[in-house]
Amino acid sequence: MLNATPLEEAVLNAYDFGASLAAAHMICELINTNDALTREKNSIGIDGRTISRRKEILVEMRRNNQALSIVAQLNEMTAGISA
Repeated sequence: MLNATPLEEAVLNAYDFGASLAAAHMICELINTNDALTREKNSIGIDGRTISRRKEILVEMRRNNQALSIVAQLNEMTAGISA
């Protein structure tokens, strides 16, 4: 166990807070990106000309969902928070 001074403890708490804000921002960006991709996917038709773009959209959405899933699993393991 570390014996930290109140100032050192405050600095560590500030770093932790900053990291948490950055993580929350990244999560919001992933969610917003997936929302925009879903709207784009739903707005384009299903035909031979758009199938490659739809594939790209689905790949990116899956990648974002995997990242969000990893964050959720980490939260569950470290803080006991589950969704």
